[in-house]
Amino acid sequence: MNTKDEIFDAMDGKRGDHAPPAIFTQTGTVGQMDGCGACWPEANFDAEKMARLAVQPAEMFGFAMAKVPFCVTIIPEAMGCQISGGNKGSQPAVVASPWRNDDMMLAEPPDVMSPDEFLSSGRCPMILEAAEKVRSRREDLFLICGMEDAFSTAYQMTGLETFLMGAMMDPDLCRSWVEAVKPCLKAYAAALSEVSDDVQIIVESATDVMPAEMFHDFVEESASDIVKCVRKSFSTVHSCGETSEILEDLASMGETGLSVETYYDPAGVAERIAKKVRIIGGIPPVNHLMQGTPEMIRGDAIRCSDLGFSVIAPECGVPPYTPNENLAALADYRRLL
Repeated sequence: MNTKDEIFDAMDGKRGDHAPPAIFTQTGTVGQMDGCGACWPEANFDAEKMARLAVQPAEMFGFAMAKVPFCVTIIPEAMGCQISGGNKGSQPAVVASPWRNDDMMLAEPPDVMSPDEFLSSGRCPMILEAAEKVRSRREDLFLICGMEDAFSTAYQMTGLETFLMGAMMDPDLCRSWVEAVKPCLKAYAAALSEVSDDVQIIVESATDVMPAEMFHDFVEESASDIVKCVRKSFSTVHSCGETSEILEDLASMGETGLSVETYYDPAGVAERIAKKVRIIGGIPPVNHLMQGTPEMIRGDAIRCSDLGFSVIAPECGVPPYTPNENLAALADYRRLL
């Protein structure tokens, strides 16, 4: 039996004999959409449908959690970016922005709206509404709300290549972008904390995308500032990609839990950071969760639980075409233990 209390205890450092299963990243799959009738793209833009799809990991598989939203376009859209809506098997994406240009020259940051204006812009109010709907219907679920950090927001507004080039050519201009958007994100983190049990912040730190020095120069301090605004709930940080070079730094930003890719050396990751932060993960999302077998997933889960992971979860967003039986295997991995 999976329970909300088990996840609370694990995040408090009082994990039982076997780590609880959960999903802290994107949860929506086509199988769940078919099961409840709340499908993308509509479930990314309607609070009622988002809430209905968000509780499906619990309804269909027995997880003790729910997560909103399903995409990473809430903040850039509220900032003024144009997004595509996606479809049943793909998420929304930023497709245009007033601050992107063909010559890839980094523009000056705009006069960003006030935090209060931001919280009433775009889909921000809808995410808070969806979270409240989930909470009112399923108080027994550990509710996670997701957002992005200031660096990620800035590069979505300007374009990743442009921003990374700007970081090398004009670092002060890049810092001004991060500082310009950070107040709104701090306010959003605080607002999400009011309606959830955990705020998960996606932090750009992958050293296969940018050098470690760039993380230290542009990401670390601003992400820590956002984490500090999560006062009414747990906070977790998620980072995709290669993070071994900066793992201890990622685990030291004030968050409760850390979600990173550990497939390359789960034992080594546990040894390095288990005393600093609660480790959330253990399941490779594509090769095993989507393309593997239930037996593979149970093996991953048992191994990482034995290594001391606090919560067993996918190490990135659940792919939309993940089979139902593989999610069921994760939710039920402790049944025969």
